[in-house]
Amino acid sequence: MNRFILSVSMMILPAACGGTMTEDPPAAEPAPEEEIIVDLFRKADSLAMSGDFPGTRENLLRIMSEHPDRTDEVLFRLLGLHHGQAVEDNLLLLLDSLEMADMPALTGWKVSVLDLSGRPEDALALASFEDPYLRAWLAFETDSVPRIPAVPVTAGPGEAWSLAGTAPQGGMGAEILAAMAPFESLFPSVRAAMMRELDGSRQVADTLPCSILEALSPGPDRDLALSKAEAAADTGSLQHWLDMLASDPRIAAVAVEELLERFPGSFRPGWEVVDALVSVDSTDLAAEYSANGDRWHAEGSRMAVLLREGELQELLRLTESVGSDAPDSLRARAALFRCRALRGSGVSSSSAYAACLDFARRWPEHPFARELAYDAGKYHDCEQEWAAGADAYLVSLTSSGSFVGDERAHWRGGFCLYMSGEPERADSLWREGCRRWPAGYWRDEMLFWRARLQGELGRAVVRDSLLSEAGRSHPWEFYGMLAAERLGSGDGPDMHAFEIRLMEDPVCSLAVELTAAGYGRAALELLSSASGCAPERAAALSLMGRHGAALEILRRLDTGMREQGRMLPDSLLWLYFPAPYRDLARLSTEGLLLDAAALQGIMREESYFDRWVVSRAGARGVVQLMPGTAADVARWYGLPPLSEEQFFEPAASVPYGALYIDRQYRGFRGDYPLFLAAYNAGPGNASRWMDMHGWDPEDPEMYIEQITYRETRIYVKKVLRSAWIYERR
Repeated sequence: MNRFILSVSMMILPAACGGTMTEDPPAAEPAPEEEIIVDLFRKADSLAMSGDFPGTRENLLRIMSEHPDRTDEVLFRLLGLHHGQAVEDNLLLLLDSLEMADMPALTGWKVSVLDLSGRPEDALALASFEDPYLRAWLAFETDSVPRIPAVPVTAGPGEAWSLAGTAPQGGMGAEILAAMAPFESLFPSVRAAMMRELDGSRQVADTLPCSILEALSPGPDRDLALSKAEAAADTGSLQHWLDMLASDPRIAAVAVEELLERFPGSFRPGWEVVDALVSVDSTDLAAEYSANGDRWHAEGSRMAVLLREGELQELLRLTESVGSDAPDSLRARAALFRCRALRGSGVSSSSAYAACLDFARRWPEHPFARELAYDAGKYHDCEQEWAAGADAYLVSLTSSGSFVGDERAHWRGGFCLYMSGEPERADSLWREGCRRWPAGYWRDEMLFWRARLQGELGRAVVRDSLLSEAGRSHPWEFYGMLAAERLGSGDGPDMHAFEIRLMEDPVCSLAVELTAAGYGRAALELLSSASGCAPERAAALSLMGRHGAALEILRRLDTGMREQGRMLPDSLLWLYFPAPYRDLARLSTEGLLLDAAALQGIMREESYFDRWVVSRAGARGVVQLMPGTAADVARWYGLPPLSEEQFFEPAASVPYGALYIDRQYRGFRGDYPLFLAAYNAGPGNASRWMDMHGWDPEDPEMYIEQITYRETRIYVKKVLRSAWIYERR
C-alpha cells in the first residue's frame, strides 16, 4: 500500500459518504514506533462506535497506507463500517479502487460483504473456482440444494463450516465426519450437523461414530447421542441407567426405555422422572414407567399427563378427588396441579392466583411454593392491588429455597408496600435487596426509591447519600442516571474506547482470516458463539457491523458478572451503546419534534441495530416498522410505499419510522414516558394509565412504575436510559 492508493481512496470518499471534499488534516508529529502500534486503531474504532462514518473511513485508509502489514485488520473494519450502515456497494467501489491501485486481489472480501448483505447470487458470481467448498455454500444459499463438492475432503475451518451447511443428511460418511470434528467446538452448525449424523440411532453403533462422539466437547446433545449409542449396544449397568434418570429429559427417556427393557421391576418410579418424560412428550413412556408404582404414584403421574394433554377439567376433577387419607406428597402435588389447571382453564385470574398463594401458604417447603407465590404477587401488582401484592411477594420470600425472581420480589414487594402506606417496611425490604444483590438488575430501582422515601420522610442527608450511591454504582442504568440528574451531576457514564487487538485473540484472528477468504458468514457464527474472552469477541462483532450479535454477547457477559456480584465495566459501554445510525437518525429527525437521541434509543431497544430482524408480529428492520404502519405513513405524508426489500434498508425505512414515532410523540405533547408507553402498548393504554394515576412531568417515575404491563415499564425505562446516553455521546 502506498500514498497513491490512499489518494485514490480519498477521491471516492465524498461520493460514498455523501459529504464534501476536504483537505487531508496535517500529519501528527512522529511518535515512538511502539506507541504508534499500541494505539493504532483506537481512534478509528472510537469513531466507528460513535457513528462517525467519514472520520472512521478516512482514519482507516490512512492506517492502511502507513502500515501495510495491518491491511487485513483495516479491511475487516472497513467491511464492518459499511456493512453496519447498509452501504455495502460503497465498499465494493472502494475495494475495486484499491485493486486498480495495484493491491492484490480482494475477491474474498467482496464475497464476504455480498454474502453478509444477503446477496449470495452476486457473491457466487465472484467466488473463485479454486474453493469448491465456498462455492458449494453460496450455491446452497441460492437454491437450497444440498451438495458435497466432488473433491477430496479438506480439513479446514471454512471447509468444515461449508460442509455443515451444504451436505445432505445421511451423506457425510466417516471421512467427512473425521475432517469436521476438530472444528465442532468453534461452529455450532458443524456440531449440529455432526450430531444429526451421529444421532446414536440403532443403525449407528459401530466403533468409528462412537469414537467420534466421545471425542466431541461435552454437551447435552453429545450426551444424548452417547446414551442412545450405549442403549443400542445394550451396555451400561442398572446403576448407570438409574443415574441417567436425573439427566436431561431426553436422556432420561432413553434411560427409562433401557430400564423397562433390561431391568424391569428393578427400580421404583418417581414423579420427577414422570414430569421429565412428559415435558418431552413421552407420555406413553411415562405411563409404562409408572406401572411399577403404587396407586398414589399412579394418580400423581396421571396429573402430569392430563396437564400436558390439555385435559384440564379432568385434571381438576382428579386433583379434587385426592382425599385426606392420601400421603402429604400427593396432596401437595394435587394442590400444585390444581393451580396449574386453574391458570389454563379460563377461570378468573383472581381465583387461579388465590389458589397459587394458598398453595404456598399450605406447603411452604414445597420446591414450587416460592414461584407460585411470586406469580400471585405479579398478578396483584399488575392489578394495582398493592396490599395483596405485597402480601404475596412476602409469602414468596419466606417460602423455602430460592427463586430466580427473588431480587425482583424485593423490588416490587417493596413498591407494593410503599404504595400501601407502609414506608418503613418498604425501606427494610429494599435495603435487604440492595445488600443481597450488590450488582443486581433491580438495585438502582431500590436505591432510588429508598432515596425518594427518605426525602418524603424529611431525611434529606440520607436521601442525597442514596441518590449519590445510585448514580455512582449504576451510571448507565435508568435510575442511576435519574439519580445523578436529581443531584445535578448528570454527565453520563465514561465511554472511552480501548484498543481492540484483533490479531492477538485466536478466535478474532481466525474470523479475520475467514472473512478475507470469503467466509464472512462463518466468521460471524464463530464470533457470535465463541466462549471466553467475550469483550474481545463482542468488539470484533461490532467492528464487523453486527451490533446485535455483539450486544447479545455483552448481555451474557453482564449476566455472568452480576451473578458474581460485579457489573459490566464502564470500559465496555462504548460497545454496549454503539451509534451506527447516528447520522441517519439526525437526518431523519430534521424538522420533527422527535430528537435523534430518542430515535437511536428506540432503535437500540427495538432491534439492537440489526436491520434483518423480523418480530413475531411482523415488525421489520432496524426501527421495527410494521407493513401497515409504513403504509399509513406513506398515505399521511404523500410518500411512495416501501417495497419489501426497503424495510431492511435503514436509509429507506428509518425516515418512515421517524415520521410515525414523531406523530405519536406529538400526540402526547412531547412527554417521553407517555409517548413511549403509547408506542409500546398503544395510545389507549397510555391514556388509560394517565387517567388512572395522573401525570406529573416533575415525577415521571411514579407514572412509569404504575404502568400495569411489566414489559412496557421495562421498555420505557430502557429507551429513556439509552436516549440519555446517546444525547451525551
